[in-house]
Amino acid sequence: MSINFLILMNIISYFLSLKIFFFIFKMSYAFPFRRADLLSFIFNLILFSIISFKFYPEYFFIFLLINLNLFYIFFHLINMIVTSPRTKMLIDLKGLKNNEIDIRQYLKKYNCTVIVNNRIRRLKTSGQIIEKDNYFFLKKNKMNFLYFISLVFSFIEKI
Repeated sequence: MSINFLILMNIISYFLSLKIFFFIFKMSYAFPFRRADLLSFIFNLILFSIISFKFYPEYFFIFLLINLNLFYIFFHLINMIVTSPRTKMLIDLKGLKNNEIDIRQYLKKYNCTVIVNNRIRRLKTSGQIIEKDNYFFLKKNKMNFLYFISLVFSFIEKI
């Protein structure tokens, strides 16, 4: 087994495990990461660390860097697709015949209400906000990264 083959297998395994974990966990979060991203990274890091120790111990850090880079790349690519309205529109256009879209029909499917509901769902899933009697509250604990960011933004706004 050559090192190039092993690196290629690591990349393919990362793609496949990411797909499988997204199928299982959908878009659930262990904030700030999606569970699928995190588990795919951990799975491949452990698997290819063991394999690299057995066949190529001198390349252990190469496999660590490969998996860290794959995690970084896919985490941000998927974030871009999920959070960017322009990216969403491009993907939707690409999926249509003739790459055409009727704006009236599109606005029924993708509008401010849909965008806000998606963001609320992500914030609730990640445990950043809680809903009580149709009101949303920011969780105020030290482990809540969004709470910390909101404090920083509030401070900057006052300057």
